[in-house]
Amino acid sequence: MAPSPANPLEDPSLEAYRPFLLRRRHNHNAEMERIRTRFGSLRSYANLHKILGPHRTVNAAGESVWRWREYMPQAAAVWLTTDRLGFQRHARYRFRHRADGIFELELPCDELRHGTYTELRIEPGSAAQKNTEAPLSAKRIPAFAAWVEQDATVPAQWCARMWLPENPYVFRHRRPKRPPFPRIYEAHVGMAQAAHEHGQDSVGTYRHFSLHILRRIRESGYTTVQLMGILEHPLYRSFGYQVSNYFAPSSRYGTPDQFRELVDTAHGLGLTVILDIPHGHASPNTEQGLARYDGSSYFFTDKLNQWGTPSFDFSQEMARRFLLSNCRYWLEEFRIDGFRFDAVGNMLYHDLGMDDDFSHVHRCFYGKHNEPRANIDGEMYLGLANTLVHTLTPSAISIAEEFSGMPGLTCAPEEGGLGFDYRFAMGIPDYWEKCIVSPRDMGSLWHEMTNHRAYDRTISYVECHDQCINGDDAMIWRLLGDDMYHYMAFGADNWNVSRGLAFYRLMRLVTLAAADAGYLNFMGNEFGHPEWLDAEERAHRQWHLTERADLKYAALASWDKAQMLELVRAFLPDFLKPPLFRFIHEEKRILAFERGCLLFVFNFHELEPQNMLFAVTPGKYTEILSSDEKRFAGHGNLAITLPPTEHFTAPLPHRPEGDISLYLPPMVALVLAREKNPQKLLDNLCPAT
Repeated sequence: MAPSPANPLEDPSLEAYRPFLLRRRHNHNAEMERIRTRFGSLRSYANLHKILGPHRTVNAAGESVWRWREYMPQAAAVWLTTDRLGFQRHARYRFRHRADGIFELELPCDELRHGTYTELRIEPGSAAQKNTEAPLSAKRIPAFAAWVEQDATVPAQWCARMWLPENPYVFRHRRPKRPPFPRIYEAHVGMAQAAHEHGQDSVGTYRHFSLHILRRIRESGYTTVQLMGILEHPLYRSFGYQVSNYFAPSSRYGTPDQFRELVDTAHGLGLTVILDIPHGHASPNTEQGLARYDGSSYFFTDKLNQWGTPSFDFSQEMARRFLLSNCRYWLEEFRIDGFRFDAVGNMLYHDLGMDDDFSHVHRCFYGKHNEPRANIDGEMYLGLANTLVHTLTPSAISIAEEFSGMPGLTCAPEEGGLGFDYRFAMGIPDYWEKCIVSPRDMGSLWHEMTNHRAYDRTISYVECHDQCINGDDAMIWRLLGDDMYHYMAFGADNWNVSRGLAFYRLMRLVTLAAADAGYLNFMGNEFGHPEWLDAEERAHRQWHLTERADLKYAALASWDKAQMLELVRAFLPDFLKPPLFRFIHEEKRILAFERGCLLFVFNFHELEPQNMLFAVTPGKYTEILSSDEKRFAGHGNLAITLPPTEHFTAPLPHRPEGDISLYLPPMVALVLAREKNPQKLLDNLCPAT
């Protein structure tokens, strides 16, 4: 058997698209060489936040001053206004226009202090005025503002403030090492607020998240926190995906230093922190964001994307440098451990991925009229961004949220890829949604769980925030519906709830067990949170449900914790190996596969128990985890006992495998371990309740 290709350039199935891959590599290498020649390094290239905006420096006269620079090539005039000036324009605060599109202002040091409110007023140039309806003198929030606040009395108004604390936060902990097989907990600081603390207009805070949520995440067995909605955004219900201020942590949740404390606290607990960073598109608001920043749409393309927001124009060098500088800023200033790049498909294609489906790999390279559809500049930006991230922080994690299936995203640019560490397996939650509506065959289940190219490392998940917002229902709600509010107490028996919880346990286990390189869960879904995120303006989380021993929500939380701790953490070397298919039976709805020394067996039949006989790696197998245990709200028909039940394989003639005989009740999964160290195995087991 020929070895699997290590990258897209070695993949014979992509031979027809090899010119695209070679061009991608050539463009990346050429741009890297240009940057090294002109700027010295990629890090030096990503330095706009160091040269634009306000900075303390020494002028020609040897005086300590503020030097404030703005890149506004289409503006005719720019002024700085502050609360000390009543936000009025003054000639003394007018920027000097340089020939390179830079506007520059020099001020004495005492003019700008910690907490000073600042705004820019611009007068668009004649070229910009032809293409905008913006007033001749318009307000703008500085692009590199580190602290942006919403007006308490006029919510539509936002203003930048100088962040110059007398005693800035000092980090105490080192970054943890990159976790193997990362277990990612996707979270939103604002909606992490506990239900009993929730008020009509209140949201969670960085401090609350640091004190209460991070430890919960760690103790549940997760290794990585993925935070959404951190970059400042005027529309709260956009969940942070319409960013206005790329260099400011959202002030809704606290100060920049309180966010630094959150990251530092996570590091002290051994958790890595990655940001959900929307570099594909931005807020359409003009006063709060980059849209028409200098009166023109310089940073953006003319075509709006599927969300009705402007997309960055990656052909513009200053747009690329702005976003690269943004990556560097979060890595260095806040010690972030990496990024989940949102809407990568929006960046890869000229049509923003909207004009055709991606039913075949051909559609990743050619549109519906057989025209090349790649956004060459978007590809180049992503390659540069990932190179920068891993140069600055070699342990950093870079994840692509990408729906088209473009091959090689997780390979290096030199191999025809774009340099991500992982990509999301976005087809899996779509598959589970279909399964809930109508049962699918076992073959399609196995295919979907393992469907990725050998060189594309993927993160699997049952659902992320996408399945829970914008009017969509979480998987638990699709399964149980209104019965969640009536039959989640132990003793309140209901067929729909019993069947739904059983299926919920199975779908989460098989997704984790067959995952390629990592796993993700959205905040609260581990215990089947019983509310929509869109149900109210200020969503919150009912954490207390996990502490109610009389409710099945706590049992679901226990099931998730058992998977993270009793399986992945206890058998981590085995999860670093690929799953090995062993057995499938369509009529009986049976699926079995190995992963290292672990054997996973699933009975998806809703009514019939199954006796089965199939071949596995020979040895003694010990039952270690059953989805039917009562501690997981199962029926206890197949419980793990102490001492645990053992199974011995029977030799097969002329085959290296051995037969194993097992029994599974309906809608139950069983995990067994092939023993190498019996005592260690026993130590990892939790007694059934």
